[in-house]
Amino acid sequence: MKMLSESEIKNMLSRLYWDVKVQPDQLLELLKGKIERIGHVDIQNLYYRMLTTFDWYTILRIVPDDKLGDLLSDAVIDKIRFKDLKEKFLYARQIVLQ
Repeated sequence: MKMLSESEIKNMLSRLYWDVKVQPDQLLELLKGKIERIGHVDIQNLYYRMLTTFDWYTILRIVPDDKLGDLLSDAVIDKIRFKDLKEKFLYARQIVLQ
């Protein structure tokens, strides 16, 4: 699956934080692991918002393969309140991390 361009990724990530003043460039840096946090936003918060906002195929076009384990970690999935969505990502983790 083809990854999105950096400008497309920044555009998508900025949609996640319509309620917080965060620069898209900073969100990309956070996603890449170059910074640890932007105010109260850390990577787990970013991953949580991605899982609860984007469809799975969009997420796969944004998150590098080597970060999928972090995306689907217990720390992130446990934040999801909706049981069916949580089960969906637990199943995805079983498939992706085989």
